[in-house]
Amino acid sequence: MIKDTREHRGSPESTQKHLEPHNDKETGRAPAAWLTPAEAVEESGIGRTRLYGFLTSGALPSAKIGRTRHIRRRDLHRFLEERMTGTPAAAPTK
Repeated sequence: MIKDTREHRGSPESTQKHLEPHNDKETGRAPAAWLTPAEAVEESGIGRTRLYGFLTSGALPSAKIGRTRHIRRRDLHRFLEERMTGTPAAAPTK
């Protein structure tokens, strides 16, 4: 079972960094809807090789545009929630 570090206030900041929303502090804009794999690695805490494995297998949806892949932020969060709870997350309603 994966332990949720959000419950522990004494946890080092580095373990909780990926759980906090990332806002652009300079512009004040909301976070981008699409992430590059490098941004997804930073936000999720998943290793680069493992993330690419999930992308290649189709477990984590992505779009390939030109030579780069892009991952929807909501798909990444849904994927992480499924991993944390062990059950598929409900698809968002429009």
